[in-house]
Amino acid sequence: MTPQELKDYFDKNPPPFEIDWKPHAKIINSKRFLDNAFMCISIFKGPYEKCPDYWHLLELYNDITQGKIK
Repeated sequence: MTPQELKDYFDKNPPPFEIDWKPHAKIINSKRFLDNAFMCISIFKGPYEKCPDYWHLLELYNDITQGKIK
């Protein structure tokens, strides 16, 4: 899944504003989280597959689509 496909998904299916994601991760403003992650991916010097923010978004996408986050 490319960053653009992730962006399209999150644009059409915005996550809850606040997400208690993991014991060590809580998102208190999902829009800002997504905006920042996509910005970091866009300025990453290298293939997007190696960008940590890409992996965070992909993991969030997987957790949402698998029903782990509602």
